[in-house]
Amino acid sequence: MKKELNNILFINTGGGIGDALSSLAIINYINSNFSVKNFYYFSNDFEYFWFENKLQEYKPKNLITIKNFPIGYGFEFKHRKVSKKLIDLFNFDQFDLIIDNQTRVNNSLVFKKIPHKYFVSPCINFLLSKPFYFTKKNNNLTLRIINYFNKILNKNISPKYNIKIPEDYLSKSRELMPNNSKYIGFSITAGHPTRNKEFQLDEIIKVANYFKKRNYIPVFFIEKKYTELKSLLREKIDNVFFPEEKVNEKFQNPMIVTALGSLTEYNITIDNGISHMLSFSNNKNYIFYNESSDKFKPASDKSVIFDCKLNNTTINSLKSDQIIEFINNN
Repeated sequence: MKKELNNILFINTGGGIGDALSSLAIINYINSNFSVKNFYYFSNDFEYFWFENKLQEYKPKNLITIKNFPIGYGFEFKHRKVSKKLIDLFNFDQFDLIIDNQTRVNNSLVFKKIPHKYFVSPCINFLLSKPFYFTKKNNNLTLRIINYFNKILNKNISPKYNIKIPEDYLSKSRELMPNNSKYIGFSITAGHPTRNKEFQLDEIIKVANYFKKRNYIPVFFIEKKYTELKSLLREKIDNVFFPEEKVNEKFQNPMIVTALGSLTEYNITIDNGISHMLSFSNNKNYIFYNESSDKFKPASDKSVIFDCKLNNTTINSLKSDQIIEFINNN
């Protein structure tokens, strides 16, 4: 595979903000190890176009969001008929490289119909990829793809999560959380209302109060809409802090969470979009999953994972003592 790649297409079949942030580890790896002119990015995000709004501060300079592929592209086999024609949307005849970050055979067969020189998909352990390299299977989707490129490059490079946080976000964060106090960060709300992956509220309140008694200020990263939850936390936790309430509109976006998360002692979070924001804070993050942690966890060496399924429990059955013990032992 050539090191000079003018036009890359990255296809992210996940639609959430966490899925978009997860893709950054791969995109940043490719940008660091290849000479890339244009990094085209398509995501099934129902036209949220994350890197054009909420995630602008994370956006690589050469990333171009594709907005005119069919909605749900790849999930219907009939899309194979339109794949070849999609190249007409661009001013070149083929992509130098297409990266498909998922493992569904039908999706990969659809994407592979787009004209290209190289094609990379972890599907069937990279059997559909061009060039094909057999790689030892890694359960983590991010590491699977990075390990494939490591084999091509004959290198052993880990994904990088130490992005440059804009200085104005760091300054605002230091203003909100001066270094004369100690902080523990918490994220406890699931972005998707149908996914049962939250702590019991009484138990996480006990955890916050445990750290409060040890002279830490509990800092909760919670969206504005959770007014009742915040009122209850204020009632049950002395000196609890919601820093996002104190910022103006300019800073009301995910990068402020990353910046604030870099100033805590560490962060405690469930498997949600905020856990991926915190993974770029270059800080230690304890992330609690119901299941499938190996597959979806941030591939950062500062992510410490508790997988409930592997521990024969569920996240809403965890007691405060179990949470505290895991943190203190890791």
